[in-house]
Order: sequence, then C-alpha cells, then structure tokens
Amino acid sequence: MKKIFLGLCLFVAASGTLSSCKDDSKLPAPAAESVPAIFAVPTAGKDFYNYDAARAATSTNPTRPIFEFVLNPTERDLKLETIEVYKSYRRGAVIGPRVKVGDYSSFPATVSVSSRDALQGLSRLSGKDLVPVIPGGGPDVTNNLIVQGDAIVFTFDYIVQGGRRITITQLNAFNAPTGTYSLPPYVAVAVFRR
Repeated sequence: MKKIFLGLCLFVAASGTLSSCKDDSKLPAPAAESVPAIFAVPTAGKDFYNYDAARAATSTNPTRPIFEFVLNPTERDLKLETIEVYKSYRRGAVIGPRVKVGDYSSFPATVSVSSRDALQGLSRLSGKDLVPVIPGGGPDVTNNLIVQGDAIVFTFDYIVQGGRRITITQLNAFNAPTGTYSLPPYVAVAVFRR
C-alpha cells in the first residue's frame, strides 16, 4: 500500500512539473526586426591605396590615391534615413579609434576618400597610447609612419526612421571597432600596398 501511495505521489509531482513547462510567459517578448544588410563594394581600380603615392610629400606628388566604394543597402523591416561612415587606422590586427567621414542618405551612395583625407584626424594604438599617423611636419612631408599592409577600415552606423541609431560594430574603450563586424564583408578596408 505504501508503494502504491508513494508511486501515486511521485506521479502527481511529476505531472505538476511537466504541466508547468508550458510556454505561457506573462512577459512580452520584443518583436524581432531585420536590419538592412550593407556590404560595401569597392570600385575596381580604386580598391586600395598605393603605398608609395600615399607616403610621398605633397610637393613631390600632389595627386593622392583614392579609395572608393559603393553602399547599396537591401530593404528590410527598418527603413534607413542615413548611413554614417566612420574611418579607423589598422596596423596588423589592432584598430585605432574611429573618426566620422560623412553621412549618406541617397542610395546607392558612392564614397570616395583620398589617402590624405583618410589619414586626417586618425591615430593608432601603440601599447596603451594613441600615436598620430601623420608626421609632425604635417601632410607636406614624407609620411614614414605608414607601413606597407596598414589599412583604413570604414565602418557604418545606421540611422533609421524615427531617429534611432543602430551601431553594428562593437566599440572598445578607445572607440575603436572590435569583433566580427570589424572585418570584411561588414566593413570596407583600404590597404596601403604597392
């Protein structure tokens, strides 16, 4: 009799716990929204910075190489008002703080940035310090601070209808892009090479 009573009690207890596993949450879940996908497409022939031309002093080479890419977002649930484009300096795997390039609100948008404009206002991380990427003599002297393989990384923030900002790329304490979304195809990368 005790075994039957114990078995009945276990059955009732198990039934009670199984019935409480229903998905009847009283808390509302936020509605999922899909964000427009933006993949920057570099323009053929303008898909890198020529290392020698970018380093040369303005007096010896007034024409600077240009990096150009096209932004053409796909339509999703959220409607874009503006794409904010930012630039950062990358050496190896270390990316420096980002600086705003501009706002683009009609699509497809073509973004063209000369090597001189790309370097303006940027710095790179060296240990725990920020180091400028333009020499003390300014842009009119040979830039020995650029190393072949360094790059300018362009990242994007979305401003959607209603003024809400969506930052896709994670930022660290230095305001520098980090994580998967700081790598292609989520960013445009202009490498200094020959």
